[in-house]
Amino acid sequence: MRQSSLLRIVSCFVISILPLAVQAGSFSLSEESVSGLGVAFAGGAASAEDASTLFFNPAGLARLDYGEFQMGLHFIVPSAEFANQGSRYNLPGTPFNGLPVVGGNGGDGGVNHLIGNMYVSQPLFRNTRYGDLTVGLGITTPFGLETDYSPGWVGRYAALRTKLTTIDVQPTVAWRFDRFSIGAGLDVQRASARLTQAIDFGLAAQSPLAQFYAALPAILAARGVPAAAIPATIAATRAAYTAAGFVPGGLDGVTEISGDDWAVGFTVGALFEYRKAGEGENEFLQDGRIGFSYRSAMDHTLEGDAAFRRVPLITAAGAPVQFPSPGAFQAVFFDQGASASLDLPDIMHFSIYQRFAKKFAVIGDVTWTRWSRLQDVPIVFENAGTPPTILNINYQDALRYGVGFEWYACKNLTFRTGFAYDETPIRSPEFRTPRIPDNNRYFLAAGVRWSPKSWMDIDVGYAHLFVDDPQSNFTDSQGHALIGKYDAQVNIVSASVTIKWGGSREVTPSYAKDSKEVASYRK
Repeated sequence: MRQSSLLRIVSCFVISILPLAVQAGSFSLSEESVSGLGVAFAGGAASAEDASTLFFNPAGLARLDYGEFQMGLHFIVPSAEFANQGSRYNLPGTPFNGLPVVGGNGGDGGVNHLIGNMYVSQPLFRNTRYGDLTVGLGITTPFGLETDYSPGWVGRYAALRTKLTTIDVQPTVAWRFDRFSIGAGLDVQRASARLTQAIDFGLAAQSPLAQFYAALPAILAARGVPAAAIPATIAATRAAYTAAGFVPGGLDGVTEISGDDWAVGFTVGALFEYRKAGEGENEFLQDGRIGFSYRSAMDHTLEGDAAFRRVPLITAAGAPVQFPSPGAFQAVFFDQGASASLDLPDIMHFSIYQRFAKKFAVIGDVTWTRWSRLQDVPIVFENAGTPPTILNINYQDALRYGVGFEWYACKNLTFRTGFAYDETPIRSPEFRTPRIPDNNRYFLAAGVRWSPKSWMDIDVGYAHLFVDDPQSNFTDSQGHALIGKYDAQVNIVSASVTIKWGGSREVTPSYAKDSKEVASYRK
């Protein structure tokens, strides 16, 4: 078997694992605020209701006249069930082209997981001639995913298990002068990934075995085998290797990639209060504000290990002639270090908040994510004999639109609901990997805030994500075409507790019951 062919095979296997785990608006997590969940995150850059504004728009911290500690938990229940619709070998010009790939549907690839976030904010200066100054700290998980399919499923050569996690620590400062606020935060982020998939060694062996079979007449003749016996000897050799599993799908190995990295970015934002509560004589039109924020891109270099299991020897018991290089796979498919450059997208939010008739508020939001940064991902291996290679992901930018409503029922009770439409960055079914079978999503949410004490808020929320049935026509690096359709959906249940203290004025619940109370609370 030619060494260059083996090197190309191992390169394709590894790159088809590592970057695909991070393809996913897809795998961007908005679940960083329970109050935001209730309105489908429609007003992230303008609501500025509690310390979680630090993540969506750090400028909103300057509106908080008290210290806050908030901790939230989000239980995410995704579902992705695949239905095979003719998955096959996509290998034009070979005798295997069009043959079906054998395997089940993989069960439910979605994995339930719990994520959390924590925020602390503290006003430093209030009502000075230079404005108000607030500092804060947030710990969040801005990106992540996990999928897990059964070992024998039809898409095993594209994905078995995928797990990507990020942790982001963001110290933040915000300044407010009259109606205008600005804020900035430093993002220190750790990303880690662990991914597995199957390797079709039965298919990978076909090229070297074909060369071996073609050379057998000369080999047998040189050994003195009579010409009349050569065809039967070749047939017996072929039969022995076929019986040993050297056919497409007959011998599966497993490869696993794990890696992690730290990266640094930033978040900036601005908030303009075009109308304050109690301002003017119009009792219907209450406080209103617009917000803009930008979260920078992150450049990670994930460094870790590539491990290969169940790598077979190219041998067959009882074969009249044995393949001359039985350890050819082991010469390339061995444990080694690997690294991948991963460029996470930058994100922009534009939001508006407008309160009406004391009791109601309408919130709107448009979010742009520059997923087009994920195009080519270079992979470098520790072994100098394994050449670096590049995977084409081919993502496109995506927009998210949201609208939310709040009803301030009484002094200590607020109800919320919201709807959002989230575009997928996946261009077509040919680029839809089973690691994250994403598609356009419709986000329907509801939530409630209860303030049992003047210094405590309790938020709960629920959201259901309707996902357009994702179609798959994805061909992996070995030529297995995964053809079918997913039935996908997501449920999210969240809860948080906020504790407040101090402040330049008496601490009151987040939602005063009328505009005069709001005006006395937030000048």
